[in-house]
Amino acid sequence: MGFGFVATQILAVSLPILLGWALNKLGIIGGDLDNRLSTLVLNVALPCSILASIDGAEALPDAGTLVLLMLATGVTYVIAIAVALVMAFLLRDTEDARVSYRFAIAFGNCGFIGLPVVGAILGAEAVLYAAIALIPANVILFAVGPLFFIDATADAGRPADRLRGVLASLKTPTLAASVAVLVLALAGVNRLGVAGQALGIVGQMATPLALLITGSSMAHYRPLEMLGNPRAYVAAAGRLLIVPLASLIAVNLFPLSPFLRAVIVLDGAMPVATLGALYCLKSGRDTKPMMQVTFLSVVFSVVTIPLVSLVL
Repeated sequence: MGFGFVATQILAVSLPILLGWALNKLGIIGGDLDNRLSTLVLNVALPCSILASIDGAEALPDAGTLVLLMLATGVTYVIAIAVALVMAFLLRDTEDARVSYRFAIAFGNCGFIGLPVVGAILGAEAVLYAAIALIPANVILFAVGPLFFIDATADAGRPADRLRGVLASLKTPTLAASVAVLVLALAGVNRLGVAGQALGIVGQMATPLALLITGSSMAHYRPLEMLGNPRAYVAAAGRLLIVPLASLIAVNLFPLSPFLRAVIVLDGAMPVATLGALYCLKSGRDTKPMMQVTFLSVVFSVVTIPLVSLVL
């Protein structure tokens, strides 16, 4: 991948984000419409895109490759969590801010933004592998992510209740579609006929809608307020640069092709997962640090994603 190609792809991804910001300012999208469109993307468009990714695939990966792909993804998340814990400790901010920094550095938006961006840069075939990599990614996100927000001095509930909450969080159409793709790949099925074409048509709206909604969500932030926290810049750098580079070192230990390594690392180089703000609200913590890191990560990812792509 040359710089010109990557820059062109990122520009193509960035312009719809800018359009989404403008449409929000014009009052065309935003508010409840954004929430409903997000639900449409997460529950319908992305699952269809994932399922359609296997239709017509020229060569399906063998079981060993799929296991290695998921194992390597799991290892990169363990590394990301370790990096997040160390960096958040060194930043020495308030407890609420450190909680936000830990989550923001550890977890990227590998589904909502990651799948469309990976597909735009690496091609439609990459969506198939990225979807399979989403399986361990989602399990770790929903299992470990909420634990970052638990107040150690408060009663967090019985372990059985927390386990049921985690399992309930895993019941998402995106994860179900990823598991279905894994099963189909293991079974050697790569032709879905008319159903595959229909899924592809619906799945095509995932990328434009996700990017428009991302831009619209940025319009809710006051830029000066979002830019005034130096620690948020460090946390954003951890998410966008340090974690991907550490992950690149880790995936090189696995006997995977450069293409699959690129899928894993690039998907892990995405901006902060949007669930962070929801977890902050649910746990009663200050959302401002999380919003600051999220905003900065989205803005600077326009530059950092091409850099990571060139390193790959």
